[in-house]
Amino acid sequence: MNHNYYYTLLGRRAGGPGSASTTACSASVQFRYMQPQQIGGLTGATGDTLADWEGLVFGNIVEVWPDQPQLGVGTRLYLDAGLTQEISLVDGNWYRINELIFTYQTGGGIAAVTQINQPSDIQVFLSGPSATSCQLNGPYTQPVWVARDQWQQVDRIWLDQALSQPFVGGNNWYSIDDSVIPSGGTTLQVNNCGWVEGFFAC
Repeated sequence: MNHNYYYTLLGRRAGGPGSASTTACSASVQFRYMQPQQIGGLTGATGDTLADWEGLVFGNIVEVWPDQPQLGVGTRLYLDAGLTQEISLVDGNWYRINELIFTYQTGGGIAAVTQINQPSDIQVFLSGPSATSCQLNGPYTQPVWVARDQWQQVDRIWLDQALSQPFVGGNNWYSIDDSVIPSGGTTLQVNNCGWVEGFFAC
């Protein structure tokens, strides 16, 4: 599926691309939803199937801070590191963080959660960093690891097979050599904690 979407989230803005060590990358996560703010909160998907989970990549992304280190039923999500502004969502809609798709009730947190099975570790090769999207040419020389079988579905990029060292993206755009997994003509914008914060299907 090849859609012309461009989304940039509220993310970290520091540093440059490469493999320098990162700090403070465990507190926040990237939250995917479908539509911008509407009455009753942000809208999500209508179900918890694989198709619903995949479809959320064509929505929007925002950085959130959970009040627990492990996401699960009861975890509450906030728009600030101080955990003072809880996210406002539509009850009964489904939302995505990484391999999870879940419903949420403001004041009560995650109400139901489903884990989508995905590959554990696939090595791909990135292009050099670009300040703009749709720079699809190589050379593809940066080895990284992802836990997805489609480039469009990647949530986070790692430097090691154990998925413990985030790739430092510098908020630049990257494409891949799609001989391993399909790219769909997509470039992804990656922050300094390896999280995808922008999506453009060229």
